[in-house]
Order: sequence, then C-alpha cells, then structure tokens
Amino acid sequence: MTNKAVEIKNLNASIGNFFLSDVDFSLEKGTIMGFIGKNGSGKTTLIKTILNMIPKTGGKVLFDNTPMYGKEEMVKAKIGVVFDSLIYPLNLKPIKIRNMISPFYQSFDSRRFDELMNRFELDGSQKLSSYSKGMQMKFGVVMALCHNPELIILDEPTAGLDPIARADVMDLLLELMQNEQRSILFSTHITSDLEKIADYITMIDDGRIIFSKGKDEILDTYLLAHIDKETMTDTIKSELIGLKETIFGYEGLCRKNLKFQNLSGVKTARPSVEDIMLYMDAKK
Repeated sequence: MTNKAVEIKNLNASIGNFFLSDVDFSLEKGTIMGFIGKNGSGKTTLIKTILNMIPKTGGKVLFDNTPMYGKEEMVKAKIGVVFDSLIYPLNLKPIKIRNMISPFYQSFDSRRFDELMNRFELDGSQKLSSYSKGMQMKFGVVMALCHNPELIILDEPTAGLDPIARADVMDLLLELMQNEQRSILFSTHITSDLEKIADYITMIDDGRIIFSKGKDEILDTYLLAHIDKETMTDTIKSELIGLKETIFGYEGLCRKNLKFQNLSGVKTARPSVEDIMLYMDAKK
C-alpha cells in the first residue's frame, strides 16, 4: 500500500504551442494541496493531463499506485472533479442530471445529493441555465462529491462565489477531510483560501513546477522585505527575490536567515501565499 493519492513522475504533454515539461510532484493521502500559478501557467492543462483528457507524451501518473491507462473506469470512479466552468448541459435540470449520472457510480448517494443541494440552497427543479455562475459552480461541487470520491480535484471551484458561499465551500472541504484517506488537489487564484485549508502548495509557471512544499515550510522560509532607497546596496539587491521598486523604496522576498533584515531602513513581515507567488513570478 502506498500513502500517495497521486504521484506524477516526469510528466510531459503539449497542447498547441504550450508544453508541460518534466512535471514531478505527489499528493499524500489525507492532505490538501493548493495549486497556484498565473493565468496561462499550465494549471488546467496539467489537471486535464492528469485525468487523461489531454494525452501525455511522457512520464507517469499513478492514482494510489495505479495507472489510469487500462483502468480508467476503476480509477475515475474514485475521483471527483470540478472545473472552472460547468460540464453539464445548461438546458437540463439538476434532477435529470442526477438520474443520468448516478448509474455510472456504484457508490452514488442520492441522499447526499439532496443534502448538498439544500446546503447550497439550489432548486433542483430549475434548469441550470437559470442558475447564476456561482450557483452553477456550487452544483458542480455537489455532483463531484455525491459518489464519495477518495480524491477530489478542483479547478477554480470558488470562482464567481460570494464570500459567504466561498466560506461554505471551504467548510465543506474541511469536513470532507475528516476522512483521513481522502485527498484534495485545489487549483485557485484566491490564495487566501489556501492559507486556510492547504497542507501543501505547488506552484507552476510556463508548464514547469517552481516548487512543491509544505505550506508552513514555504511561509516560514521567506520574509517580505521593505527597504528604504538610502539603505539599498548591490549586496542587498542580490539577495532579494522578485525585486520591485516603489515610491518609498524597494520590496522583495528574502530568506529568513539573511542578516541584513536587522539593518536600519529595512522592515520585514511574514508573506502571504499570494506574496510568494507574485515575487517568485517577478524574479524571472
């Protein structure tokens, strides 16, 4: 038995002129991984390649040590997926979609469907076309969870949700993690959500993994430094990641072990996940 819900080794793929290059990371069972990167960095392409919706040109993807190829039906029965736009026909009603989809999953739970529809205040008798963008996203979450998946893959699941609805989805994800064998891969631009629930953070840019580490390890490694113009030196500049000039001086990430953080004219603060993503991108 492996403790890896997903293990990706040297994964390569291409779509048009975009390439995934030697992607390596793994997601442990019972954990939540936040997946970050700017628009066009490869998050959705990687998710679709993992799910065999885009053919890989090299490497391996293992789900609980089982490859998708040749066992796709068995593997996908254990996965729940939410994309950034609804995959179901908008001219249908949720009840109709439930009746169409449930026969494909032995573990589909109609009572769970009703429970989540009520929780998100969704009317199952209305066509999806009458739902707002946020309501459609919530319905996508409902459908992804009704067959009790062991692995949940979410691509921007809180896009278009108001803060109250977003908080409800976050609470639901944390409830799901009471099952210590369940795992979540959560791609989002709303990095504050990841600060609340993620155990690990993986950043992708231009189809390559920049880092994949524990969230606390990342946040404890760096400081956000503010340096007065008069204090700045070439030595300090060389130690900063993603240096930016402001009207007050300079900003950038620095490692906690740097001695200049105690200098007069230098102020440091704990960075957010968003800070780290922005400054890591700016260093290119």
